[in-house]
Amino acid sequence: MTSADRAKSAKDEAEETVSRVGATVQRAKEEISQAAASGGEAISDDLRKLSADVAALRDTVAKLTKTLASEVGSAAEEIGADLGQAVKDEASSLVSEFEKVARKNPIAVVAGALCLGLLIGLTRGRH
Repeated sequence: MTSADRAKSAKDEAEETVSRVGATVQRAKEEISQAAASGGEAISDDLRKLSADVAALRDTVAKLTKTLASEVGSAAEEIGADLGQAVKDEASSLVSEFEKVARKNPIAVVAGALCLGLLIGLTRGRH
């Protein structure tokens, strides 16, 4: 075998190797492309599901907040009504006690009112 034949044989062998490597690289590219497409679809599906879950969670939190606000409002109304009633009852009791004292000691009530009036007049007169 001559050196030209050996060179041609080496060249042919190199071309075959390049062809096999090229085919292998092409198959690898196709497999990577398919895996990426498949992974992209899976990620896309997961993102859609996650988005739906977040929307559902947002709606649930909104409903919970609305319910909580309603409950707090109702509780505040009840507390306000109870407090208002307690103040009203206490004022009525105080007026009733004052009436009893005034009926028993009318002169003391008039004297107390006179003293209170003088005190107010003196303090306002100084300013």
